[in-house]
Amino acid sequence: MTIKTINDLKNNGFTVLKSFISKKTIFDLIYGYEQNLDYCLNKFIKSKPLPNNIDKKYKLLNKLDKNLKSRSYDLSKFHPTLLRLATDKKVEKIINSIFKETFFVDYPQIRIDDNKNSFLLPMHQEIYGQMSKNLLTMWCPLTNVSKFNGTLNLIPGSHKNGKLKHQFYNIKGKKYHGIQKEFLENKKIVSLKLKAGDAVLFDPYLIHGSGKNNSNKIRWTFVSRYNAISGIDYLNRKKTKIRIKQN
Repeated sequence: MTIKTINDLKNNGFTVLKSFISKKTIFDLIYGYEQNLDYCLNKFIKSKPLPNNIDKKYKLLNKLDKNLKSRSYDLSKFHPTLLRLATDKKVEKIINSIFKETFFVDYPQIRIDDNKNSFLLPMHQEIYGQMSKNLLTMWCPLTNVSKFNGTLNLIPGSHKNGKLKHQFYNIKGKKYHGIQKEFLENKKIVSLKLKAGDAVLFDPYLIHGSGKNNSNKIRWTFVSRYNAISGIDYLNRKKTKIRIKQN
């Protein structure tokens, strides 16, 4: 952990770790998900070859059986490749150097964003729905990302304002938790341009959100969260639930 990384987190609320994930790790993550899709698609397709790439397989399964596609995604969070990356020694060393205390890994996942943008999140803070008030999120694109195909949008330095009021937004018939619009007025939103394998670590109070994917390809992203024990009210208050309530 360099002084620059620590200073970036303190001053900007985020830091970018270039070429943090190896090409092999990216391949393993994508291949693990692809095997999941293959199993599901083989329930429908037996007499001809499956599509030759993961984007086509995902879109085909969504067309054939949306419910099965959703269930395959639910199971993907438990694939060993995700757990290996989330608990990798290099990752653990960085998180340890920041927290300097016991922490817990939560909800490693692969985000899948196509140009339907069905799961587009409004600008928000990460604190709600998490276990600890002292949290770090790691966001790693598995493909190159930019403003065109959607990336992590954020407001540098916004973490210094602490916990801000949120509300629920109805987006394409679904409810998403986002920051109240008054906190976004006259703020400069930065869209990060990153290569596959770069990693972003960010503060739970940093205002951030998903960018629209305007390309014909799926944006694949690995996300994992790290919760420091000192910020977990669940251990200190009897009536507190394990996750911070969205309100």
